[in-house]
Amino acid sequence: MNKPRHYRAFDRFEIDMPEPFDLSLTVAKPAGWHWSTPGEVFQNGTLWSGTYLNSKPIGLKLSAVNERVTVSVYIQSHLTNDEETMLQTAIKLGLGEDEELEAFYEFARTDEVLSIAVQDLYGMRVGRLDDLFGRVILATTLQMAPLKRSQDMMARLLERYGTKIAFDGHEVVLWPKPSNIAKRDPIELRRDAKLGYRAERLVKAANFLIQHPMSLKELRGQPQTEAVKNVMEIPGIGTYSAGLIIGQDSVPLDVWSVVVMSELLLGREPKHPRQEINAVTQAVNNRWGKWAWMAFVYVVNDLPKLATIYNLSRLT
Repeated sequence: MNKPRHYRAFDRFEIDMPEPFDLSLTVAKPAGWHWSTPGEVFQNGTLWSGTYLNSKPIGLKLSAVNERVTVSVYIQSHLTNDEETMLQTAIKLGLGEDEELEAFYEFARTDEVLSIAVQDLYGMRVGRLDDLFGRVILATTLQMAPLKRSQDMMARLLERYGTKIAFDGHEVVLWPKPSNIAKRDPIELRRDAKLGYRAERLVKAANFLIQHPMSLKELRGQPQTEAVKNVMEIPGIGTYSAGLIIGQDSVPLDVWSVVVMSELLLGREPKHPRQEINAVTQAVNNRWGKWAWMAFVYVVNDLPKLATIYNLSRLT
């Protein structure tokens, strides 16, 4: 990775989020999920992160008092009015401004499992910042790999091919840009990032997104079936990976999560988890309906508490 780009000049604006809202739970979820990039920093209620704005890397510092979020933007030159509007919209969506949290809570309080999770995680919104290629990397590295190996692959990709920026006394690493991965030989990615067969898929995915740009904002404006279909055109992205990338109504269960959901909702550990993914997914959808994805996120992030009440065999 090249030396970090140092940013000093910045702009600042404020965003008022709807109640209920908890910045810390939203951007630093208990299960360790990142908000924009695994290379961000969260300390004492403040997030140092970043993204690309019109293909330019920028640094972001977020803090909040109740529902008012202060955003400091670190960039080489000040934002234009159009850029500020674009960035504010992206951050609002990334913080889950459009989520019907109160309606979800009303539903959740009638469910034995969810009533516990929403009490523990009150104000947590699901939203993540829009970085479609970052989610493609995440979904690709999670394919057929234990979590520890997936995390190692992502860390290697960030270290070798990510964009490092420095601002406000912190260093943040952004996801690699598609243009940086598209030009790589898969042999290099297999060697340096230990991607295995995923190297070819990631290079093809990067080239596809360069030729067919799409954003999460656009996908969220489409019917679920259409969005899934469009995402599955990306090389290497199947049904499960598409669910991870979009995260609207679909619930992407894998071998680990199908065990957890079966134990929580059906009261039993599946004998053959991979073979029961479809059946357990149907049980999740039948129980939680339109709220299935949000419910899944709340449950996964409240597993330590739920494990004190329910017999759960897999927490990691």
